[in-house]
Amino acid sequence: MNEQEFQRRIRQHLNASAWNIPPSASSRLHEARQKALGRQKAAVRGLSLAGVGQMLTEHVLPRGKTTIAMVLVIAAALGSVLLGQFQHTADLEEVDSALLADDLPIDAYLDRGFDAWVQNDSPE
Repeated sequence: MNEQEFQRRIRQHLNASAWNIPPSASSRLHEARQKALGRQKAAVRGLSLAGVGQMLTEHVLPRGKTTIAMVLVIAAALGSVLLGQFQHTADLEEVDSALLADDLPIDAYLDRGFDAWVQNDSPE
């Protein structure tokens, strides 16, 4: 006996036995089948991208508020550091401009001995 013959005989036996089920049990089985089919259709409507949808619905979405809050806190911290760096750079530019523009008259830059004076006066 091959596999297809075995399957055919089992199917015939199950079909013959199904006619002997009392109507009350048959209606209960029919209702249970309809409920199961309804649940299956509802489950299929959800995300189902080869397991990605299930992972999202079971793990990420319940913790979504926490995840979003953590991302926002990290973004705020990085933004604060970046803003601090920009402010520090602007402060250094302001100090450099004040030092370069404040102490010496324009004639000092034109003087030929000025370079020698800066070279001798600067600590090395």
